[in-house]
Amino acid sequence: MATIAGSLADSAAGASDLLAEVGDARVKWVEVFRDRLVVHPARLNEGADIAAQLGITVATDYPATQPGFTIWSGRWKGMEMFVYGELRGTARSVRAWPA
Repeated sequence: MATIAGSLADSAAGASDLLAEVGDARVKWVEVFRDRLVVHPARLNEGADIAAQLGITVATDYPATQPGFTIWSGRWKGMEMFVYGELRGTARSVRAWPA
C-alpha cells in the first residue's frame, strides 16, 4: 500500500494491511473512510495494545459514557487512525446534570 491514502480503495487496502499487522481475530470491525481508519477491537481491553503496536500514542478519555472508553489517535501509513480502547485508569465519577 502507498504511504498516503487518496482514495477509498487505498483506505480499504490500508484496512487489509492493518488486519494483517495486528491480527484479524483481534478486530471486531474497521470503519473505512478516504483518509482514515477507525478500529473497534474484539475486546476493548486490547485497544491500547493495538494502538501501541501501530505506533498510535495520543489518547483521549471519555468517562461520561457507560461504559467509559478511550480513543487512541494518530497517523499510520499516511492515514489518520483511531483505535477504541478500555477507559484508562480507574473509572472517574461523572457529575450528573441537575434535574
